[in-house]
Amino acid sequence: MTSLDRTRSTSAAALELLDRDLVDFVRQHHPRLIRLAALVCHNIADADDAVQAGLEQAWRRRRTLREPEKLSAWLDRIIVREAIRLDRRAESRLPRLFGRPREIVVESTDLTDRVGASVTGRDAIRVAFEALPAAQRAVVALHLYAGYSMPETALIVGASLETVRSRLRLARVRLRTQLGEDMP
Repeated sequence: MTSLDRTRSTSAAALELLDRDLVDFVRQHHPRLIRLAALVCHNIADADDAVQAGLEQAWRRRRTLREPEKLSAWLDRIIVREAIRLDRRAESRLPRLFGRPREIVVESTDLTDRVGASVTGRDAIRVAFEALPAAQRAVVALHLYAGYSMPETALIVGASLETVRSRLRLARVRLRTQLGEDMP
């Protein structure tokens, strides 16, 4: 057996192992991936679409995964970027369809009117979170919900560390403003 044949067989064995790891990982973490995408998208159907498209991309690009121990972050990055892309596409379509911007303004009186009854704190947070732009929702979801560090979050969303910090700061300011909290 030549060294080229050994390299090919090693490469094929490594790819087969990666294929099994990827399939097993998706089976185990699919609900988490859906929840993560749903935090970025505005509805579960878009989250399902984002996960499906992201998994298709991951399967096609599985050979680009250099460090198999970072499979979770690699897959999260693909899913979140797809969720942002889908959400932005929907945002650009809505004004054309309905003739007005998609942005939701959330005020304490508006919350009572929208729900038709007094709103719990959790509902108010959900409505305010959904009003954030997709890029800000992604940063909040990855850093505060999924527990990624700021540098990891920057890598996942494909932005600089300063951009991620700025998005997180702006999201916090906007959430506090919409929820009627005093700024420190």
